[in-house]
Amino acid sequence: MKQVILKPGREKALLQRHPWIYSGAVASFPQFENGEVLPVYSASGEFLAQAYFHTENTISGRVLTFQNEPIEEAIDRGIQEALFLREKMFDRMLTNCYRLINAEGDHLPGLVVDIYDDLAVVQINTCGMHRLAPLIVEKLVKKLHLRGIFEKSHSSARRKEGLPDRIAPLWGECPKEILVKENGLSFLVNIEGGQKTGFFLDQREMRGLVGKLSKNKHVLNCFSYTGGFSIAALKAGAESVTSIDSSEQACTYAKENTLLNHFDLRSHTVVCSDVFSYLEQANKRFDLVILDPPAFAKKRQDVNEACKGYKEINRRAFQMMPPDSYLLTSSCSHFIDSNLFQQVIFQAALEAGRKAAICSRHIQATDHPISLFHPEGSYLKSLLLHLS
Repeated sequence: MKQVILKPGREKALLQRHPWIYSGAVASFPQFENGEVLPVYSASGEFLAQAYFHTENTISGRVLTFQNEPIEEAIDRGIQEALFLREKMFDRMLTNCYRLINAEGDHLPGLVVDIYDDLAVVQINTCGMHRLAPLIVEKLVKKLHLRGIFEKSHSSARRKEGLPDRIAPLWGECPKEILVKENGLSFLVNIEGGQKTGFFLDQREMRGLVGKLSKNKHVLNCFSYTGGFSIAALKAGAESVTSIDSSEQACTYAKENTLLNHFDLRSHTVVCSDVFSYLEQANKRFDLVILDPPAFAKKRQDVNEACKGYKEINRRAFQMMPPDSYLLTSSCSHFIDSNLFQQVIFQAALEAGRKAAICSRHIQATDHPISLFHPEGSYLKSLLLHLS
C-alpha cells in the first residue's frame, strides 16, 4: 500500500490536528502523482492522517481527514458540517451571499466556496482539490438548491501547484452577474470579472459597524470596489459619501449599486483615481475614512515594502482628518500579522502628529471560520481608530 512515512518525532503537529505536512518532516514518499491522496504514518507505524501531496511545494501535504476512512466520506462530512454551521447565521431574506467553505477553516484545504443566492462560486487553489473537483461538484449539487456552479480559480498558490488559471462554468447555468442581498441591501455582483469571487464577503460585519458610525457624517471610502461600505454608510444616513477606486469597472458598479438601493447619486460621489494621489490632494475633510486596500504583501519578500505602503496611506489619511473623526483601516496581507499592522499604524500616527485610540478590532465574519488548530488561516485585520 502506498504510504507516506514521517521522520521520527515529526508527528507532533498531526497529533495536534495541524493540517499541513512540510516536506522536511517526511522520511519517505512512495511513487505518486501530484494531488494524490495518501495515508500518513509515523516512523513507528502509527496511522496519523490522510492527505493529498505535491512533490514541489514546501507544504507537501494537506490533510483531508485524521481518520482512516474513504475520502468521499470525509469530503461529504466536511461539506455537511459547513452547511450546518451556516444554517442559522443569517436571515436569508436579508443576506443571501456568504462563504460556505473556508478552506482549512472548514477542514477542506485548498477549497473556497462562496454562495451568491442560487449560484456557487468555487475557488480551487491546490492540485489535490483540483483532482477532487468532480466529487465536490457532485456533493454541492446534491446538498444545495443551485442553478449553477462557477469556478474562479486564479492565484499565485495555484500556479505554484502547476495549475493554470481557470475561470469557467463547472455545472448548470452561470450568469456573469447576479443580484444579491447583504443586511437588506442589494448589490449587483460581477461573478466573472470582479475581484475575488465577486464580492468581499469577509467584511460583512465591518460594513455593519461602519453603518452604525455614519449618521450625519461625511464619509470617504478608499479602495471602494463596488461600494459595499459606501452603501452601508448611505443607508445609515451619512451626510455624504465619496468612493475612490482606480478601476473604472468597479466605479460603474458602485454607481449602479447606489441606484439599486434607491439612493441619490448627488449624495454619493464616485471617483476613479489612485487612492494615494487622492489623499495627497484632497481638500475636503471627512469625519469617517475607510482604508481597505488590496493585499500589499502577496509573498513574504514583500513585507518591508508593504509596510511602507500601509504606513504612507494611513499617514496621509491621518493628516487630512479633523478632530473627533474615525478611521477604519484594514490589511488582508497574510504575511503581515495583527501586531505588525498595529505597529505600522502607530508609526503613521506618530509621523502625522495625531492622537489616536483603538475603539475596536476586526470583527470576524462568522462564515469565515478559522480552525483553532490552524491559526495561519487568519489573514484579515482591521482597527477602528478615533482621532482626537
